[in-house]
Formats: sequence, structure tokens, C-alpha cells
Amino acid sequence: MADVVENFADRVSSAVKRCGTPAVVGIDPQLDRLPPALVPNTGFAKLDQAVRATSEFSRAVIDAVAGVVPAVKINSAFFEAFRDDGVRTYFELVRYARDRGLIVIGDVKRGDIGSTSRLYAEGHIARPTLSGLDDAAVPDAVTLAGYLGESGVRQFVDAAAASGRGVFVLVRPSDPTADVVHEFGEKSKLYEHLAGLVASWGSASHLIGKCGLSCVGAVVAPKDPESTTRVRQLMPRSIFLVPGYGAQGASAEACRPCFLSDGRGAFINASRSVIFSHEAKRYSERFGDDWKMCIRQAAKDFAADVAGVAR
Repeated sequence: MADVVENFADRVSSAVKRCGTPAVVGIDPQLDRLPPALVPNTGFAKLDQAVRATSEFSRAVIDAVAGVVPAVKINSAFFEAFRDDGVRTYFELVRYARDRGLIVIGDVKRGDIGSTSRLYAEGHIARPTLSGLDDAAVPDAVTLAGYLGESGVRQFVDAAAASGRGVFVLVRPSDPTADVVHEFGEKSKLYEHLAGLVASWGSASHLIGKCGLSCVGAVVAPKDPESTTRVRQLMPRSIFLVPGYGAQGASAEACRPCFLSDGRGAFINASRSVIFSHEAKRYSERFGDDWKMCIRQAAKDFAADVAGVAR
């Protein structure tokens, strides 16, 4: 008999209830913004120095936010820049965060034709088929670009459903320059078309959890309330991964339309405003050089702020 796996949406719902907040902390470790204590006297001139500092910083972020927020989002780009050492570090951090009880979203933004997408899915979300591969080092969910159509996304969806994991398909980016792609006419909105597709891709009964939500979610940035509400209506069973809060200017109130009427269905992400909080006067004056405490307090403040709009 096949193992019964818990739907990703149910795991998200339980984690949010447990922590009392839908907050997600993004881990984007920029070398030029790391705390001074992690920077060599001569700066970063060697690969091993950069990888070591990035790993130490990222682990400290995970330790600081564990128990405060239900999830972290690890952006693979900040590790892939270090090539093989960085990729290894990325997967080690995924496991480390999962061991700390956090839901881990791998921000990998993959998207390709079906045959290639199958291999991406095997590398980033599927249960390993080869001995020696560590299933605990695979994220609980990944981000996808769905522009090559259903065949590419379907490989990830099937792998996610089989392993109790999830996907977040890019529907509406937070970067303002993306608007020229998504809003090309008075009535034609690419993000609305994508929203309808994602809702359809995640509508099968075996993808829906007991909570009534699907393991197929969407990345949706809050813009004006009217258009965000429209996207929410188009995807009533999708969990939203919401970028734009904090450093990008979106407030907790701006994120309110991303939630369902009962306060469920959205994960709000903050990255720079939390992980680089040692740069902010409000935290540095309080905690001095203790950058880890700056991160933990910033995570608490963020978690409390977005908890208020999810009620």
C-alpha cells in the first residue's frame, strides 16, 4: 500500500495556526550587506570565504526566525553564484531549516518544456529515486515560471502531489518593470490569464487538501486593492506567496486582499527588511552589534504586523 502523504496546503494551514502568523522570511544573503562580524579584514576575495560567511549568516537567520514564523524562502540565486559550492550550501540550508521545523520554499523559478521540466522537478521537489540522495534536503515547495505552459508545470505538480509538497507559480511579479509585460491594454491583463490557468492546473481533487486549498499556489504581488481582489477571486483555492512587503514598499494592509474572506490562503514574504535589520537604526540602537537579535526582533515585528491582516 502506498504511503499516505499530507497535502502541502494542509501543512501550511497547520503551520500558520501554530505560529499565529502567515509570515515567511526570505533568505537572500547579499555579500555586501552581511554584518561586519562576518566580513574578513581584507573583504571577500576568496570563494571559500564567501561561501562560509553566506552559510553562517543564513543559518543564523534560520535560527533567529524558527518558532517566530512558519516558513522561510531560500533564494537559490544567491547560492548558485558560487557554483558547485553554493549549490551544495543551498541544499544543506534547506535541510537545516526543515530540521528546525520550518516549511521551506525553494525560490528557484524554474520553467521549461515537459521533458526538461521533469528533470528540474527531480532535482528540486520530487522524492529521490536514487540511493544516496537526501529527501530531507528537498524544499517543501518551489517557485515556478509557467510561461511554457502546463506540460512544464505539470511535472512539478505531479511530483509535489506524490510527496506532500507544493508549488507556487509566478502570476504577478512585484517588480514595477514587469507591468509592461502584464498590463498591455485596458482589458487584457496577462496576470489574470495566468491566474485562471493556475486555478485550473490546481483544481483536481487529489491536489486539494482537507482545508479546501490546493497544493498548487501562486506568487502574487499586491498592487491596487481592486486588481488584487480580482486575482484572488480567480484563484479561490490557491495559496498566495506574496512578495513586496517591507523593503519593496508594500504594507501589511496592502496585502489584505491576498487573503480569503476567512483570513486564510496567503503567505506574506519579507526578506531584506528582516535579514538586514542590523542596518536599521531602530534595531541597531536597541541591540548594538548583536545582529542576530536584530533579525529575531525584526522577524517578530514583521510576524505581528501581518498577523493582524489575516484575521
